[in-house]
Amino acid sequence: MTQGVTASSGAVGTGSTSRGTSHSVSLVSAEWLRDHADSVVVLDASIARSMDAAGLTVFDPGHEVFRAAHIPGARFADLFATFSDPSSPIAFTRPTAAQMAAAAAELGITPADDIVVYDQLSGAYAARVWLVLRSFGFERARVLDGGFARWAELGCPIESGDPAAPDGSGRAIELADLGTSIFAGLDEVRSISADEDSTTTLICALRTPDYTGESGGDRPGHIPGSLSVPFPDLLSDDGTFSPERTRKVLEGVGIGPDSDVVVYCGGGINASGAALAFVEAGYPLPRVYDGSLSEWRSDPDLPLVTGPDPR
Repeated sequence: MTQGVTASSGAVGTGSTSRGTSHSVSLVSAEWLRDHADSVVVLDASIARSMDAAGLTVFDPGHEVFRAAHIPGARFADLFATFSDPSSPIAFTRPTAAQMAAAAAELGITPADDIVVYDQLSGAYAARVWLVLRSFGFERARVLDGGFARWAELGCPIESGDPAAPDGSGRAIELADLGTSIFAGLDEVRSISADEDSTTTLICALRTPDYTGESGGDRPGHIPGSLSVPFPDLLSDDGTFSPERTRKVLEGVGIGPDSDVVVYCGGGINASGAALAFVEAGYPLPRVYDGSLSEWRSDPDLPLVTGPDPR
């Protein structure tokens, strides 16, 4: 995979809370992290975002973003080369078990560690790292609700520079591989899309103009048969996850607690954010189409539909 992806469109346990007021299974608040930072491993999943000459958004590894400012003690989680398969032609492809084991050894993390992931944008990048970790048995991984912005808003300490070498880095570990229970592949998504009687619902987590094709780009639109659930619609106005909004949106498209769902987006990032929102709203974790539209659009024989959600 090449860098420069262009977009066409205590311990942390079951008692952690997202806002200090309610139970949360996969989020921690900035207030909680401020008080428990010494007892967790903090991962910064930030990426660099810029515009190219054509006005398209380009995403690159976030090393410089991390060096400029990060939560003290954080380790950099490189979503391009560490938490994705760098040999894949599809951006942000889930790493292999061997690649993840090597990355975990380099970062000095194990499935027994309490881990909090954040990013410096919408939280979807942190959610992607969280989902990849979960797919390899890191059940104690959580996401910082509101991300770096919420941390800074509270006036919490911030540092700059390169990360220190983590304690325990280089330890060889064995990982569980739960990928097929958390991620869906192209063949399955193609089958779901083609089967009008499928009991699995495809959800597109892109913004509405990307779903409808109004944003343009190469082969615009959405996978046939999929419904629109934009990831930003699942967040509160302050950028934190909103279980209330998520439940309202899902009920509006007919998704219930027993629905079998596969979520996709442009490159599996917003879809991971949506998956986290599902969980926080009390729904089962949906599977994420790993290749998403980056893979689907690469095959000219696979159809795309433009226009509004048919409901």
